[in-house]
Amino acid sequence: MRKFLSIIVLGLLLSFNANADDIKDFQIEGISLGDSALDYFEKKELKKLTRTNKSKVYDKYCSNESQKISQKFTTYEKGICFYTKRNDKLYIIESIAGFQDFPNNITACYNEQDNVDKEIRKLFPNTKREVYDEYKNPIDRSGQSIERDIVYVFNDGSEAGTACLKWGKKWLKKNPKSSTHLQVFLDTKEYVKWLKDGMK
Repeated sequence: MRKFLSIIVLGLLLSFNANADDIKDFQIEGISLGDSALDYFEKKELKKLTRTNKSKVYDKYCSNESQKISQKFTTYEKGICFYTKRNDKLYIIESIAGFQDFPNNITACYNEQDNVDKEIRKLFPNTKREVYDEYKNPIDRSGQSIERDIVYVFNDGSEAGTACLKWGKKWLKKNPKSSTHLQVFLDTKEYVKWLKDGMK
C-alpha cells in the first residue's frame, strides 16, 4: 500500500508519494491517473456528470459541490473535472483537475499558485519545469481571457501543474457562472498530445 505525504497550502491539497518519480504518485481528491472512475462514482452518477463535447477521443465529466453524488470533495470546493477515452467502459482516468475559485481576484490566484508550485518544486527538483506567463486563453476567441500555467513534464511525457485563469468581460457576459480560478491538474502523455494537437 502506498504511503502518501499530504501537503496543504492555503486550503489546496495534493498528495504525493514521499519518493515520487511517477505522475501516478499524485492524487487529486484521492484520485490518480490510471484509476477507474467507477472506484469513486456509481455508473448512473457518471452519466449525470457527462458534459457534451465535440471530441471524438475523450469523454468529459465534471462535478461540483451542488450535485448530490456519493463522492464528496473536501479540498476543491469548486469541484473536479476528468477525462476518459471515448466510450471507455472501464472509465480509466486520463486527465483530472481540481478547481478553486478566486472571484475577481487574479492576484490572490497567482499567490496561491506560487505557494502550491513551491511545494511541487521541492518534491521534483529535477523534473522539467515550464512557465507560460499570462497568455490569451484560446477558448475565449475575444482574446480577453488571460491564463498563467506552471507545468512539470515527466520523463514519460505526462504532465502535472497549476493554472490561473481570468475570464474576460465578453466571456463572462455569455457565461456568467464562470469565475477567476486556480486549477491543479494531472495529464497522461496521450492527453497532453491531444491538447497540443488542438483537441481534435
